[in-house]
Order: sequence, then C-alpha cells, then structure tokens
Amino acid sequence: MDRIADEWSDRAAALAEWTMAHLVNRTDVWGRYVRRKGDETTQVVTAPFREERGKVFLDLDSLRKHFRTRQPSGQLGVHSASSDLTSRWLAIDVDLHDPDEWSVTPTGNLAAVRGWHQALVERGLDPLLMDSNGVGGFHLLVVFAEPMSTASVHKFGAELVADFERRGLDHAPEIFPDKPSWDHYGDWLRLPGRHHTRPHYTRVWNDEPFAETPWLDGDDAINRLLATRPTPAALLEPLGITRPRRTVCLDFDGVMHSYRSGWCGAEVIPDPPIHGTKEAVARLRQQYRIAVLSSRCHTEEGRKAVESWLFRHGIVVDEVCVHKPPAHVYVDDRAVRFRGNWDDVMDEINQFRK
Repeated sequence: MDRIADEWSDRAAALAEWTMAHLVNRTDVWGRYVRRKGDETTQVVTAPFREERGKVFLDLDSLRKHFRTRQPSGQLGVHSASSDLTSRWLAIDVDLHDPDEWSVTPTGNLAAVRGWHQALVERGLDPLLMDSNGVGGFHLLVVFAEPMSTASVHKFGAELVADFERRGLDHAPEIFPDKPSWDHYGDWLRLPGRHHTRPHYTRVWNDEPFAETPWLDGDDAINRLLATRPTPAALLEPLGITRPRRTVCLDFDGVMHSYRSGWCGAEVIPDPPIHGTKEAVARLRQQYRIAVLSSRCHTEEGRKAVESWLFRHGIVVDEVCVHKPPAHVYVDDRAVRFRGNWDDVMDEINQFRK
C-alpha cells in the first residue's frame, strides 16, 4: 500500500491534467467523500456547498489533492454530463459492496464486465476496465475525443448491458450518464485512485496480449490510464453515439410570450403566444436544442411560471435557463447586433424606442 500510495501521489499532477482534459464535464459541481463527525465512516456530498456555488469551481489543485490522498476521505467524483447535456465519457459500474452477498460474486462480476469490455474492443474502442474496490466491484470506462450527446451515450450504454441476465447478473449495472435533465445535476462517478473506505487503489485490467499478470497497479495502472485513446466522433457516430445538437436560445417576453399587457410581475404571464410560436419551436427542435432565457427566471417562482406557461400552451423546449447558456444563436426582440463598429452601435442604441 505504501509503495502504491507513493506512486499515485508522485503522478498526481499528470493524473489531474488528464482528468480535467478527458473526464470533467462540469466544474461548478462535483462529488466528494467526507468523514462523518464522531465516527470513522464517510458520507457523500455534492461540492461546493450551496452558498459557494458559482464562486468556487473544481480546479487542478483539487484534483491533485484527490490523487495524493492516502486517507479514506477527501476523494472526488465527477458528474457524467455537462449543463448542456453533453458527456465526455461512458462508464458501466458493476457493484459488489458486500462481499458476503451470496447472489453476487467477484468472479461473476468480472466475467460479465470482461464480456462488455471485449464487445467494446471489437467495436474499435479503447475501454478501461478498472478494479474499483478490490472485492468484486468494477468500472468500465470509455473516453471520447469530444463531448457527445448525453442521451445517445446513455442509450448506447443501456443497449450494451441489456444482456446482463445472460451474463449471469441478477440486476443491470449502473450506467453513467444516467438520464440527467437541465434542471438537476445528474449522477457522478468516483475518480480512480484511493478507495473512500477500503485500503485499495484502482487497478487496471492488463489488456496486452500474453500478459503475465491480469491486473496493473501503481505506476503500471497509471501508465495505462494516461495512455487511453479517446474515441473520435467519426467512430462513435456509427455506433449511435452522436454529436450534440447546437443550442438556439430564445428570449421569452416579446419572442414567445406576446407581452401585450406589459410587465405584470415575474410570476404573472397573462398573454398568449405570438402566432406560430408552437409550430416554429417544434420545427427548430428537429435540428437544434432549444433553450429559453428570461429575466423572470432569476427567481424560482418566475422560472416555474415560465415552465407552466409553456406547458399550458403545448410548447416543448429543452431547457428553461437560469443563466445565459452558450448557444449557436440568440433570438431577442430587444437585441442590437454588433457589426464591428461601435459608432453604429451607439447610434442604434440611441434610436431604439421599444
């Protein structure tokens, strides 16, 4: 354990950079294991604390600390999808938390996950098979060269493990990403390294031909991690893992809501949609991801009022945003377009009368 702990600690900087480049889908929230006060157990929390969100972000220093830690607390996990529902990786989690559970065995789990590992290899991917807890729990990870559509990643994972009963498992393994939506953070997966309760460091399956030992640990495991080939989109898309749709962000009042009555309060939306809105949004969603942004959404009550209005009028969108999202285009009835000349912009602002 001391030798392996030293090797993970010594490689913490390279591991942190690899993790940030290939595994981190979002930096505003992440998972963390912390020691409970008064006992020796750990609990799972979402970091940072609520009052710090938007001010504190996951960074390389935090990731380096994760890989250096030798204690059963302080470990980190990363969310499996970004806020715009893209994912940089797929993971299959085959659990065995209780080694005394008679219906699940380490040998059976390994046989199943090795079968899926081989199926991924045959599709041209470079999967990582990791011994996550040392007692029969395994993680199977595929890293992508660019963020892909979360929905398509989950669908592929579900199809991959649909034969779990034939492979001897009594329940389906957990798929990361699951089915996150824009209004909650979704699930997260613990990063490789020191286990949060057991005296165990991640081992990696030795997939070299004629390997003398089945598992790599310490530096050998780290080398295999860092050598993982991210799968390009050109190879993923024929498998059904698709690039995400680009986002079109629509202002609400004056673009969707006809706004004839003017401002009546964030929660009061009395007027009907502008003619043709429902049909136009439906057409746009065939090609783009549609987000709605409104100053009403600065409060939870205002956001719910916008959602309720959309539902009442049968207008289906992909997200109602609290903050301005990255988008391909923004549609706003009060916008001034910048064309590279500030004098023109000043004139247009001064002439704006709406």
